[in-house]
Amino acid sequence: MTNFLSKSKKDYLYILILLIPILSIFSIFLLEVALIIILFNFLFFSVKEKNYYYFNNFFFKFFLVFYLYLLINFYIQVDQIKSLSVIFYFRYALYTLAIYFFLDNRPNLCIDFIKVVFVCVIILGIDTVFQTIFGYNILGFEIIEKNRPSSFFGDELILGSYIFRLLPFIFMFLIINDLHFHNYYKYLLVFISFLTVLLSGERTSIILSIFLLFLYLFLLRKNKMIKILKYASVIFLIALTTILFFSKKYQQRYIFEPINDLTYDYSTTQDLLRGYDHKPKIIFFSGLHHNLMVTSLRIFNDNKIFGSGPRSYRTVCEKYKINRYSCDTHSHNYYLQILSETGLIGFLFLVFLYLVTFKKIFNLSKNLNDSNHELKICFLTFYLAALWPVIPSGNFFNNWLSIMTYLPISFYLFIEKKNSKI
Repeated sequence: MTNFLSKSKKDYLYILILLIPILSIFSIFLLEVALIIILFNFLFFSVKEKNYYYFNNFFFKFFLVFYLYLLINFYIQVDQIKSLSVIFYFRYALYTLAIYFFLDNRPNLCIDFIKVVFVCVIILGIDTVFQTIFGYNILGFEIIEKNRPSSFFGDELILGSYIFRLLPFIFMFLIINDLHFHNYYKYLLVFISFLTVLLSGERTSIILSIFLLFLYLFLLRKNKMIKILKYASVIFLIALTTILFFSKKYQQRYIFEPINDLTYDYSTTQDLLRGYDHKPKIIFFSGLHHNLMVTSLRIFNDNKIFGSGPRSYRTVCEKYKINRYSCDTHSHNYYLQILSETGLIGFLFLVFLYLVTFKKIFNLSKNLNDSNHELKICFLTFYLAALWPVIPSGNFFNNWLSIMTYLPISFYLFIEKKNSKI
């Protein structure tokens, strides 16, 4: 970082980056403020030193083309779009590059970040168990839904999603030797992570977390951490079986509700699907999700090339809805949202990115003797799960979700640049 930053400035920027996992729990506003401060310091350095190295990578080039398309789309569809936030979507790429820059220029930042993740996950796990048993957490936050503890997230039911998005860092914790933690701590971390996602009641998060676990077991089968994963997985499966056997509320959440959601004869499903010309042969996850899917496809059919415009679903769905359950802020599936809001062009961006990620993982998996390859696979494989097409998801353009989803890319870019062990 040469003489760009004084020691005191280096320290507070270092602390701000370490605070990201914590601020992600308590305040999206403070999280964005911290990231903006980090971002402006990075941009100041880049301009002052005329060092644009960190912009020269596939991620930024791909993002820039996608962002330019969003701007063109926004200009074309501006009459249908009520939100200007898409104009500022570029900030997520700059957040990513800024964190990458400081990781590359601050010794031990990566290691210390992993330690913060460890502490956050353990505390959240303990607090979630406490809240599940007593109905409130250690700060007095009560459970909003009987089978949906949210710990410190309060009325935001994103606990499971948060843990899922930290899983690449958790598996990084298993691979890195410099942490000097006993294997018992690693068992504990993996077990607590999956138990917390399970107790959160977020079905999508538990499906994606288990899917990611199986991908790691398959792709990293030659790594010594697989033994840890196998033991932790067995312990988790025992806990899962025990919870589902003794807890009626989790039986309802994970067994009976999904079955009912996919059964047309279920009264709630019939109510959700009123207005259809014929009975759907296959229900997409639930009556509610099915409505959103059909409405999204209707929007797409009228706007095949460019879609209806980024973040426009909430404003145009009234014209295409099946019934009163068809409208929401988004399509609840990344691919349906991108297809309906940005058309075939935007959809191809997402598909292309998924295929490139898959190819990169395949090439890396041929040589796992290099620990950096294993770490890269940890982060890339996360995106195979996070962008899995046939699963409900959040809003593609959501602030918190975007920050948490882009965060692993910073670490991937950092690892890719390093040619030695972290």
